[in-house]
Amino acid sequence: MNTRARLALTATTALTAALALALVGCSDSGATPPADSDEDPGLSELITPGTLTVGLVLPDPPYYIADEDNVPVRGITKDLLDAVADELGVKVEYVPVAWEGGITGVAAGRYDIFGGSLYDTTERQAAGTFVDFMKEQATLITTGDRADEFTSQLDACGMSVATIRGTTDVTYAQALAEQCRAAGKEPLMITEYPTQQDAELALESGRTDFGIQSVPAAEYAVSEGSNRALVGEPFDGGFYVGSMMNSSKKELIDAVLAAMTALYESGKTTEIFADYGIEPAEPGINLQK
Repeated sequence: MNTRARLALTATTALTAALALALVGCSDSGATPPADSDEDPGLSELITPGTLTVGLVLPDPPYYIADEDNVPVRGITKDLLDAVADELGVKVEYVPVAWEGGITGVAAGRYDIFGGSLYDTTERQAAGTFVDFMKEQATLITTGDRADEFTSQLDACGMSVATIRGTTDVTYAQALAEQCRAAGKEPLMITEYPTQQDAELALESGRTDFGIQSVPAAEYAVSEGSNRALVGEPFDGGFYVGSMMNSSKKELIDAVLAAMTALYESGKTTEIFADYGIEPAEPGINLQK
């Protein structure tokens, strides 16, 4: 770890006592290293010594871009966490998981980090701590062959949209449905699917008219020749995107934040993200309010 990241390990993370108590029983990371140990306290909280274990959901481009064997080889989040691991002087292991088990897996101590296109929300902060590194918006999408049919989000009123259960897709769709009602239009029909693949198949097969995707993901899909088109302006607001960690591992959280901050201040994160046409945000803890 470089000097700047090592010094930053002493920073204190403001966490609620109730959440810390709730999660500490899920991990055996509470042991304090011996006084004569050369190991950095934060890194002693890693699940596997010397390895940053990261849970991820595939497919998830451009955050994780996989090869033909479904192994992540690059992407916004992967490239950043590879750099974080280098900064900390550890290896990194990527473990594909089901979406439903990602957040609970962090709390249960199965991975050090869960993340990808993972939005920081106040609800999710009750289950873990986010080290945020970018902010983005979501957009309504349709298939490329229907792009000329729609010019604004309200064109979706009276039609159907595919969302992914348990994600902010549902929140955005519900907000749009309310806008339809307020405008005196037919309501938006919302279907929740268990996985991203299911939602994409519903859109591609014509079972639904629209989907919801982050702007970076939608633009990447279009650039790769996918049968997708963005509809209207992005949804209002936006969410921070970050790495979700077990809130009881305060020193490890500080270590990851210190490494991300060092990369951000050196311009390395900007360099990494430029390949994907996006700008980073200054790293911080639970930035979504």
